[in-house]
Amino acid sequence: MTSHALPASKRVYRGQDSATRADERRQRLKEAGLALFGTRGYANTTIEALCSEAKVTARHFYEEYPSREALLMAVYNDILQDLSAGVLQAVLASNASMDEQIELGVKAMVKHYLKDRRRARVGVLEVVGVSETMERARRHAINTMAGLFEQFMAQLAARGELPQRNHHLLCVALVGGLNELLADWLMAEKPLSIPKLSAEVGAILRLVMKGLR
Repeated sequence: MTSHALPASKRVYRGQDSATRADERRQRLKEAGLALFGTRGYANTTIEALCSEAKVTARHFYEEYPSREALLMAVYNDILQDLSAGVLQAVLASNASMDEQIELGVKAMVKHYLKDRRRARVGVLEVVGVSETMERARRHAINTMAGLFEQFMAQLAARGELPQRNHHLLCVALVGGLNELLADWLMAEKPLSIPKLSAEVGAILRLVMKGLR
């Protein structure tokens, strides 16, 4: 009688095939990465600590991520994806007034970045100076967010609320400035409350738009 072994991805253990278990391990490792990179910091977090937090073995860690930096990149990408989706929703609210769109954008930043300081710490502080690869990812993220700002300004220009011009460099400067503002907030001994910080961000954006007019 011929034996037909199931492929590894289809073998079932405790009701789950190996692909499902691998997905769950990746998710647990990303949650562990956010928890530890966002509190201890990337430099102070070992692979052993990540495995202990995620309840996986070192072998399973390396099956999912080739390095600690690869896990940091995965956590960073998830944070940026959530933030970009929230900001894009604000940008696409083309029937809203400029002030309403700014308010929506700030709310998106608060929801996806500030309510969990770990996300802000990873996105603003822990990815800096890690490697050339991470720096390229960080530059790409800044330019992606700047592109969303450009879309917003292009809408305003089309409605006659801003002059028609190339806003790219201004948008890069805005994103960089907001990053520095958040870095200062994260490192302050007595940081502003989130509502006060949100109000400051909104005020800065409105002043910039007013100046462009």
